[in-house]
Parts: sequence; structure tokens; C-alpha cells
Amino acid sequence: MPITARNERRPAIAHAANAAAMAALGAALVFTVSTLSSEARVVRTREASVRQAAGLATEADDQDYLRSTVPAKDLPARAALLRGVMRARAAAADPAGAAGMLDQARADIAVARASRPIWGEAEVARAYLELLAHGAESPQAIQALAQSYTAAPYLRDSAPWRIRFGVTVWPRLDAATRDHIVNETAWLAQASGRNYAYALGLVAGSPAEALVKSRIPA
Repeated sequence: MPITARNERRPAIAHAANAAAMAALGAALVFTVSTLSSEARVVRTREASVRQAAGLATEADDQDYLRSTVPAKDLPARAALLRGVMRARAAAADPAGAAGMLDQARADIAVARASRPIWGEAEVARAYLELLAHGAESPQAIQALAQSYTAAPYLRDSAPWRIRFGVTVWPRLDAATRDHIVNETAWLAQASGRNYAYALGLVAGSPAEALVKSRIPA
């Protein structure tokens, strides 16, 4: 077996190191491009969701999201979740076609939930889905609301919806979920001066109102 002299080994080692570095750089670039592409898709889906919620959805939005045939597993998890919520909203707005749209929404939300062990927003989306599918006072909707608080006791964007839902079905909630709702409402009220009246308005006239006020420092 030939023996490579010391001065001959150095170029070989340097060449191997350079090759390894270039391979690592190439992999990093591929990862970066993939990440940017996924993030852009999430941003586009979020923008479409905002338009839909404001009643400004376009025909292109309907085609690209509500009628999309792209499997949820091929989407970034956040995009799958947003599409699922969009489909659930569409089902709420069109009872005649609700069943099929709810099935698609359920598939999207299930894929999103499976992507992370704990994801509060995904659990809120499931609560909304179960409310539409089975009714606000159904065991499925009540359990999903409770699970959303277990996953994330405080959520900035979803707090108003689940607080309203919670006080609507207050008698059916367990003590832990009621306590979560009171805490989240008090937290929301203290987030900024502008939120105080808004947060209290969410629970006005409900059994939660006095409890919330008792947890807000004077």
C-alpha cells in the first residue's frame, strides 16, 4: 500500500475539507430557499384569511384555498391550519354546502394539530370546527375549548373568540376552564389601556364579569 508523503497529504486534506464545506453550504442554501418558500406560502394564506374574515375574499382566494386540491400534508402546518379555518368559515356562511367543506376543514386542522405536540391556535380552530359541526353546547365543542386552554392559557389573537364562546356555554364548563377564561379576560384587559373596556365587554352580564373584575388590580 503506497504511503502518501506529509506534503502530499495536506492538499488532499484541504480538498476534502473544501468539498465538505461546499456540500454543507449547498445544503444550507437549499434549506433556506425551502424555508423562505414555505414562509411566503404561509403569509399569502394568512392574507387571504384576513380578506375572508373582512368579507373581502376574491374569486382567486376561493379557487386557491377553499377549492384547492393540494393535500394538507403538502402544506406548511400554519398554512394548513389557516386554510382549515377559512374552510370552516365558509361552511358557517353556506349551510347548504357545509358538510363537505367541514370535512375538508377537519382534514386541514387535523394535519396541523399532528405537526406539533402542543399548539393552542390549532386547538382553538378545532373548537370552532366542533361548534359548527355539533353545536356550541355539544360535548365535542366543550372538550375542544377546554383543550385549547390546556395547550395555551393565553392567546392574543384567539382570546376574544374563545372568551365569548366560553361565557355563552358557562354552565357547561368545568371549574378549570372557567378559571382559564377569567384569567385570560383579566390578562387581556390589562394588556393595554385600550383593551380594558373591550375585554370587560366580552364578559358583561355573565357570571364571569365579577370574577374578572376581582382579578384586575385597582
